[in-house]
Amino acid sequence: MAADTPIIRAAGAVLWRYSANKKIEIALVHRPRYDDWSLPKGKVEEKESHIACAYREVLEETGYASIFGPQIGQAMYKVPEGKKVVRYWSAQAIGEPVGTIDKNEIDEILWLEVKEARKKLTLDDDRAIVDFFIEFGVQTTPLVLLRHAKALKRDEWDGEDSDRPLDNLGQLQAKRLLPQFYPYSISEIHSSDAYRCMQTVEDLTRALDLNTIIGLDLSEDMYSKDKEAALDYVSTLMQEGNRAVICSHNPILPKVLKKLVGKKYFKELDSKLEPAEAWVIHHRDGEVVSVDWVEAPQI
Repeated sequence: MAADTPIIRAAGAVLWRYSANKKIEIALVHRPRYDDWSLPKGKVEEKESHIACAYREVLEETGYASIFGPQIGQAMYKVPEGKKVVRYWSAQAIGEPVGTIDKNEIDEILWLEVKEARKKLTLDDDRAIVDFFIEFGVQTTPLVLLRHAKALKRDEWDGEDSDRPLDNLGQLQAKRLLPQFYPYSISEIHSSDAYRCMQTVEDLTRALDLNTIIGLDLSEDMYSKDKEAALDYVSTLMQEGNRAVICSHNPILPKVLKKLVGKKYFKELDSKLEPAEAWVIHHRDGEVVSVDWVEAPQI
């Protein structure tokens, strides 16, 4: 395929739930336009993140709100417009359907146990994604390590560094964080006491009807005194098992992640976060299952 072939970005999920007999079931959707059985997915809209797209498409194609787990893989294939790249997450269905489905797009939804669902799917690419889903398993808990949004440069600020605010871009990034993290059903938000960190999560906290928990151990000042304080703080949150966002700084967050996942795995990740980027640690029983990178909101 030529290097200048257009790439169509798309996202979706393996939507799952427990059946009455405690077996895992997967939702398949029938698309009348193609007469196939597929996983819910769709194209990423302008300035939309992949995970926001995946959440929206699950709701639009199945009617179910969901709680997202790890990103479990991607599929690439040719379409008339170019090359489509679809990123997939694991997502647990919540309760009963709440959305309205366009019957011209999806005319039937089928819940099947994993083995039967795998057979029913039309495309081998979707079967491969289900295999990834099986490998990752379910019931993981997310812990978001978020770098604060873009702040004024140090040489542009005359006051205390801890009082340095976000610049105009950073303020816009902060206002657009909700779609990045809403799919994880966050229940706690923790922040360094630096104003730029608290400002970053202010709108997110308000939108989720939460209170920001200030963690002095997440600050640069504490890091200069005790390199392990932030790691201990994050480790405690993991043990508590809450779905949390932690807003802090470079190099604190990279050091924490490196300690949690090990030097070998850390080398496979970017060594630092740019403003408003995040790592999402998915853990189960204190063990890290995977780490996802979340891009900064597009402005």
